[in-house]
Amino acid sequence: MSQSRGREIKLRASTAHLPTKDLFRLDEQTILITGGGGSVGLEVATSVLESGGDVVCVDRAERPLEEPWAKVQQLAEQHKTQVWYYMCDITNADAVHELFETATTKTRYPLKGLVTCAGISGEGPTVDFSVAQVRNIMDINVMGTFICAQAAAKEMIKHNVTGSMVFVASMSAHGSNKGVDTTAYNTSKSAVLQMARSMAAEWGSRIGYPTIRVNSISPGYIKTRLTSGSLSEPNREKEWSEDNMLNRLSTADEFRGPIMFLLSEASSFVTGADLRADGGHTAW
Repeated sequence: MSQSRGREIKLRASTAHLPTKDLFRLDEQTILITGGGGSVGLEVATSVLESGGDVVCVDRAERPLEEPWAKVQQLAEQHKTQVWYYMCDITNADAVHELFETATTKTRYPLKGLVTCAGISGEGPTVDFSVAQVRNIMDINVMGTFICAQAAAKEMIKHNVTGSMVFVASMSAHGSNKGVDTTAYNTSKSAVLQMARSMAAEWGSRIGYPTIRVNSISPGYIKTRLTSGSLSEPNREKEWSEDNMLNRLSTADEFRGPIMFLLSEASSFVTGADLRADGGHTAW
């Protein structure tokens, strides 16, 4: 092995023999999803379960959304996979550490993936936006991502397994949204992009560490219960739709494919990258 500046050349088992459809399989893997009780998180959970992986869903809510959770449990039974749900404050490092210890004692397979769907926004003029609101957004979007990524990496290193992390950033990390005052949110998601790049550099080929790929995805506007308030304003949905090339808003299910690509061996040579799934919003 050639070693230089704390890095090493790493070999990996070839997947060249696999049919293309099997590149997206997650058999005998456990994937942890933060924000796993919400719309996007539950959509990702269904895809992981359908792809042969087990899922640990984590959210601050006491219980997940009832109807999609029932679907998740049904799919787990159908595909002979398993799913768990835990309530946790991801901004509390001790609570996250305890969660990982508890969750990993119940799983059948090693933790090999992390998807960070947990996040909040907040809209309002910067001159009136409270510092407390800014700190809360930063705590959840930035610190929560860091704490969970750190805990997941420790678990992967402990068991010497390769892994993949997908951080949910935003198109708002790439520019300021026209007509929407969300300085704190935009700033937090820019931090998530840089965090993904930095962790990818650190965990890609460090001596003594298994390879951990870290990427991000930048969604555009999504129609969910979290955006329903903003979308209730007159002409808001029309304005947001016209801001992208597809002239519509996205739905939570449309992020299953991009996230599964980054999570699975289909993206085995992709790390430190950001996948913009914004309907062309930032490409004008």
